[in-house]
Amino acid sequence: MSAPDPRKDPRFRRYRGAAYGIYITLTALFSIWILWNVSRSVAAMTPEKLPPAAQALSYRDCLAGARALWDELEAGREKLVRVSPARDTDQEWMRFRTEWMQRLRVRESECDLQARERAPLRTVYGRLEVVLDLYTTHAVQYADEVGGTVDAFHAAFKAAANNPAAQAP
Repeated sequence: MSAPDPRKDPRFRRYRGAAYGIYITLTALFSIWILWNVSRSVAAMTPEKLPPAAQALSYRDCLAGARALWDELEAGREKLVRVSPARDTDQEWMRFRTEWMQRLRVRESECDLQARERAPLRTVYGRLEVVLDLYTTHAVQYADEVGGTVDAFHAAFKAAANNPAAQAP
């Protein structure tokens, strides 16, 4: 039989238990705090679906509204690469996303997408939301992975352009 581990002195057993208890409690509280804040943030960025409006728009108007939302979404995506500094792309996108989502929810409400005869419209609006989610992932990846490199390129280009050799004819 091997000798007992001298680091686990039985006299300090209750202190070890207290230390483990405090560690687990603090870890659980920290985890709950993080989950709470992430949930609040996501809820703030994603407006809830609205009930159907009293007067539904025509099918054609709803389709035109989806096209307008698509055009606006594409224009917002194209602006992503022009945000300076590039590391701020995700923050700019989140502002755009929240405003766009509010307009989407209003249009969905006006179009009464729950009606059976409007199933194709429901699909269109659902696909719009999927594209938005993918563009959001793209914005975050661009800001975190590419943004620093783009910002460094712009800084190097500016430094090179300010060089006296660049001013010579």
